[in-house]
Amino acid sequence: MVTVLFVGAAVLIMVVIIEALRRRRLSENFALLWLGVGVAAVLLAVLRPLFDRISDAVGIAYGPALLFALVIVFLLILCLVLSMHITRLHRRVELLAEEIALRSVRGPDGSPLTTGSDDGGD
Repeated sequence: MVTVLFVGAAVLIMVVIIEALRRRRLSENFALLWLGVGVAAVLLAVLRPLFDRISDAVGIAYGPALLFALVIVFLLILCLVLSMHITRLHRRVELLAEEIALRSVRGPDGSPLTTGSDDGGD
């Protein structure tokens, strides 16, 4: 019963990811990542006895402890990837802000704007 519940939850998550991708709320790169996580969840639910044997072979007596350790490593890697993505976007925003500032000073055609203090008087 628990296996069916986990497989159903993983399939539901994959459907939500595909729908978010279809509506352009999720990038293709991240959608592939999360679909991979959904497939891994289905495999873990179906092949739980094999996972328990692998954890015993590694020397971990309690199978879910290995699962939690792997999930923590995955989340740390995900945090690193997302931090790099945020850094890249931050740099792009800074460059765009500089470009907008320069355009507002120079004008759309690249010529310097007059400040208005040059009124042609004495």
